[in-house]
Formats: sequence, C-alpha cells, structure tokens
Amino acid sequence: MLSAKRLTAAALSAVMAVGAFTGCGSKSGESEKKSDYTVSMADLAGALGAGWNYGNTLEANTGGTPNETVWGNPEASQAMVDAVADAGFKTIRVPVSYLSKISDDGYKVDEDWLNRVEEVVGYCYNKGLNVIINVHGDGYNSVNGGWLLCNGSDQETIKKKYEALWKQIAEKFSTYDEHLIFESMNEEFDGEYHDPVPEYYDNINAYNQIFVDTVRAAGGNNTHRWLMVPGWNTDINYTVGDYGFELPTDEKNTAGEGRVIVSVHCYDPWDYCGEESKKTFLWGERGQQIVEINKANPKNKASWGEEDHLEGQMQKLKAKFVDNGYPVVIGEYGCIDKTHANSGIPVQIAENRAYYDGYLAGIAATYGITPVYWDNGYNGQYGFGLFNRNTQEQTQPEIIKAIVEAVANKDPKVGLDASVSSAEGSGEVQKQDSAHAYIGIQTAVYTFRNAWDDGTYGKESEWFDTLIRWEDTDGDGEDDIIDTGAAFTDAEIKEDGTYTVSVSGYDFSSDCDALNMLFVSTDLPYSSALRVKDIVLGIDGQETKLNDPVISEDANGNLYIEIVNKYNTEVSGSVDYTMAKDSFSISFTLEGVSNVLK
Repeated sequence: MLSAKRLTAAALSAVMAVGAFTGCGSKSGESEKKSDYTVSMADLAGALGAGWNYGNTLEANTGGTPNETVWGNPEASQAMVDAVADAGFKTIRVPVSYLSKISDDGYKVDEDWLNRVEEVVGYCYNKGLNVIINVHGDGYNSVNGGWLLCNGSDQETIKKKYEALWKQIAEKFSTYDEHLIFESMNEEFDGEYHDPVPEYYDNINAYNQIFVDTVRAAGGNNTHRWLMVPGWNTDINYTVGDYGFELPTDEKNTAGEGRVIVSVHCYDPWDYCGEESKKTFLWGERGQQIVEINKANPKNKASWGEEDHLEGQMQKLKAKFVDNGYPVVIGEYGCIDKTHANSGIPVQIAENRAYYDGYLAGIAATYGITPVYWDNGYNGQYGFGLFNRNTQEQTQPEIIKAIVEAVANKDPKVGLDASVSSAEGSGEVQKQDSAHAYIGIQTAVYTFRNAWDDGTYGKESEWFDTLIRWEDTDGDGEDDIIDTGAAFTDAEIKEDGTYTVSVSGYDFSSDCDALNMLFVSTDLPYSSALRVKDIVLGIDGQETKLNDPVISEDANGNLYIEIVNKYNTEVSGSVDYTMAKDSFSISFTLEGVSNVLK
C-alpha cells in the first residue's frame, strides 16, 4: 500500500528534483496554543469533524532524508491550510518522517526540521483547526533509512531511539493545547501481507506503551493530550480481532477520563480504492445504478466491500473500542481517481467516487468515528488529490462536499446524488444555449458518417454532411472518397422533448447486409441529471423501441447513444434489423435538459 498511496502515477511525475526547504521556527499560533481548551470523549468526534491529510509532504523523503517537496508537492503553506478549513474540514493530519533528521549520536532531532513541523502545526492553529502529527515513514521496511521496525533485530536500540524521538516532540509542543493530537506511528508491520506475527505484534504494543509513557512524562498539556495508537498495519481487522493488539495503559493521564484514541485505516475494497492494474471503477449502490442506467459492464463493479461491509467494520470498531471509552479515528481512507479507466463514462466514475468517499465518511460519523481523508496532492489518473496545492483551488468539489456534509449530518448516502460537472473535477462548466444531436453510421464495407467530433471526418470537416463510401474510381489501386448522395437530418436541442436524427436517400442493402456501428453523437454535456429514454430505431419507416442501448459519455464529456457497435463488447444484447433500402432513424426523449443548458 505504500507505493500505491504515496508514489502513485509514476512516483508523482518521476519524483521531481529535490527542492530546498526552510524551517524558520516560527511561533505561529502562540496565543491560541496556550488556551485552556479541552475536549471530552463525548465531544471529541464532533470537535474533530471531517479530516484531511496533508499527505506526501512532511513525510516525503529521498534516500532516507526528509524533504517536503521531493515527491512533487509544494511546501506546506498557510494558504493551503486556509483552503482546507474554508472547505469545511475541521482536522488536518500532518504525516511526518524523521529518518536521517535523527542523529546517530544521542538521537537528537534536527532543530530546523522540528521547527518546520511546528510551523505547519501553527498554520492549523491559526485557523482554529485540530491537527494530528505522527512518526510516519520511519517504520517502513520499504523506506531507505527506516528504523522503527517491529521485525528489527536490535529492539533495545530501536526502543531507546523511539523514546528519545517522542521525548523531543512532546517537549517541543508541551504548551500546545488539545487541538494538537499525537499519533505514535503509521502502518507499522513487517512489510509482508500476512496475518500478524505474535513476536512482532508484541513490539508494536511495546512502542505504543513507550509513546504514551514518554508523552505523559514530558509534562505541560501532554498530561491530558489525546494520543492515537494503531495496531498491526493500522488494519481494522487486525486491531479489532484476536490477533494480539493491546491498548497501552495510561496511568499518568490527568484528564479524569480516557485520552487514548485507536487509529485505523480503511481502503476497502482495495481493488476499487487503490489498485491501479484492475479496471474496478464502480462501487456500491451508485455503481449498480451506472450498470443499470448506463449499461456499464458489471465486471467493472467491486465484488466485495460494499456498504454493508463498511458499516460492519464501523460496528466492530464501535463495539470494541468506542463503547468502552476509546474513540476511533480512521486516519486514512479514500479511493484513487479512475475517471479515465473507461473513457465512455468518466463523469459517472467520478460521481461514484464521490459517493464512496461520502459513504465511508458518513457511516464512520454515524458510529461516532472520525474519518480523515488521504490526500497525496496528486490530481490526475490514480491520484488522491482534492485540491490543487499550487493554487489552493478545489479540484474535486463534489467529493469534498459529500465528505463534509456526510460527517456533519451523519448521512452516509448524502453523496448518492452527487453531480459532477466535468470528468476532470475542475469546477463548473459554462452552460451553452443549445446543443445538437447527430446520427452516425458505419456499414460492414465502411460506408460511413463519423461522430461530430472526429478530427478527420467530423463536424469541422468538409465531409461531415456526406455519407461516404470508398471506391477505386480511376483504377490506380487507391480508394477514392465517394459521396453517396444521401442526406442527414440532425436535431437542435434546447429543452426537454423527443428528438429524431436520421440518414436517408441511399440503398444500404446494395452494399452489404450488416452494420458495424449505428449511434447518436451530440455536443450536449452528459450529466446524471439528464435522463434519456424511449429510444426508437426506424428502418425504412418501420419503428422498433429499443430496450438496451448503451447511454454513456464520450471522450469530450458529451451524451453518446450506441445502438450497434461491433467494436464495443460492453454493448449488451443485439438489435434485430434488415439493412435499410432508404433510411435509418433514431428517436429519443430527453428529460432534465435545463440542468445542462441555459
């Protein structure tokens, strides 16, 4: 999961060259950090609200040396934190790696690096946010310089170094109030995907106990600060189940009630949420709608891990921990951007993604659990990004809205009706006054009219209004373009209604007896708020209502209706027809046109 989440999309464009960073040791948020703010267990989930990860930044590193820009993101900034807060998130998790910033002699943390961590924490305090900091990549077997290894041979040295690290962190932030939460470590395991090894799990439990004891001993607000601890690989099942997880004791906590949070992650089902090699891009109730309405291939829908599974996971966490005085934070969740996994329905895939993220956030909140979305800063194919970190603009406003509203309202279904205006998630599309529908056709001998946006034979070419066939008219061995003399009738769309497009004036049966393609292409933006129904195929005036045409989105985000397509294996069923002696027509009814046109 490390490489897929952190270095997705060719390691964030081949891992950009190392950029310098500065740690000025700013005391941002000085006045806020010394307040008397406390939050009880009963109020914690509400106070934390919806969370967001400042991922691939302070935990980014190259060759074991932390550098916040080396994975392609800009330096963390107040402007970015402001944008996250303004979007409705109440908590920011800031993953931090230390690695080579810890000296071999005495385990002293580089002062400039710790100051930089404090500066980023200050950005969050300036906006009144909660902030979680952790020790992130130091526990990875896959990272050069990783040392906090539960399967390491010298556990005595590891534990001494770990204690020294947390002592310095806790002392640095001892005056910061309970807006600041410490998380002991991240996805700690032996790097192999199997059931936990008891010996190694014992080491993880020991690290958590060292963490709690060290922070409490540092004094100040650390005596009652909320502390997060994970189990094996921060996995729900390995934390809830009988695999060896032990909660640390917290005898020196002065809060008068528990102050330990259980940390888990959820990327279920992984083939939908994080696996790049599989074309699993549909999930849950919204995914089933896309299968039924848009005729998407059901094989592209996740076969497990749907709504009942996620709710079951939350129920287990609540029963095991929340009901017994231990809040739970899902420190990471989300699903990668697969909008281009199927070029025909990118908008629907994006809407499904918004539904998933909203559902997980909402079902977690319903059970008193805090969800923190994993954002790695990458926008594009297989990215987790919700914002453009250079401009601070929202790139996935529908996902953000679904998450924030789902948590606030404890409504996991709030994203079911999410409407994405663009497959790129880049904001509103300027609505046009009208649109057009065009019939497209290709016979088995390539007598054809292509889609309106085809670069060679489309709307901008001299051939678009010509039914073309190829024939060697001069005997030179090269086919020439022949105008068959047929005429097209296209349709202008301005409002709801029934529209007809057609081609007539040519005996198609004289060439062959089969179609390769028959379709309607449009420049009408596709949207889930646009409904297409009552599609009728006419052949020489004889009409047949069709039950299973494929209604989808073309590469430009416009409505596309497939009647026949021998090249598309996702076109279900078959259309019975006899080649026309004069005309083909396609009629269809549109509802919701006002949602996409002015």
